[in-house]
Amino acid sequence: MFSDVIEAAVITLQRRAMHTRDSYDLERSERAIDELLRDPENPSGSARHRIRSARGHAYEVLERRKAIAPRAIMHAGMTEPSCTEHSFSRTEWLDWIRTEPTFNLIDRTILHSLAVGEDAETLAARHNLPLPRMRQRISRARRVAREARANLDLIE
Repeated sequence: MFSDVIEAAVITLQRRAMHTRDSYDLERSERAIDELLRDPENPSGSARHRIRSARGHAYEVLERRKAIAPRAIMHAGMTEPSCTEHSFSRTEWLDWIRTEPTFNLIDRTILHSLAVGEDAETLAARHNLPLPRMRQRISRARRVAREARANLDLIE
């Protein structure tokens, strides 16, 4: 029914859609899934290539939609000053660390501690470990985080 390439691509896009909080990204993923399911038996290319291609086509459709119906400025007469919340990206990182399924408890604890500003010496003292051992654990936790982030980038 489905080729293995299409099945892998659809599963990857579905996982991405489940974890997004952005309506534009969700719409783009849904359109990409629809495109992949229009020809489910086509095994050409890798899953990564098919995802990139389908998301690219979805991007083009959504950009055409923007050109046809430009958005109205909602708060054109707004006179109140606004600001960018500086802790927003930190909150996003902490939320990602808290919810990423590939992290085990040790990695999650170490990454959370590092994200809130602790260092290797503090962690080593708290966990009663020698400093070189704690640095090794930190290095491993960062590697796991880089791999998890790369998998997210692959999905994008």
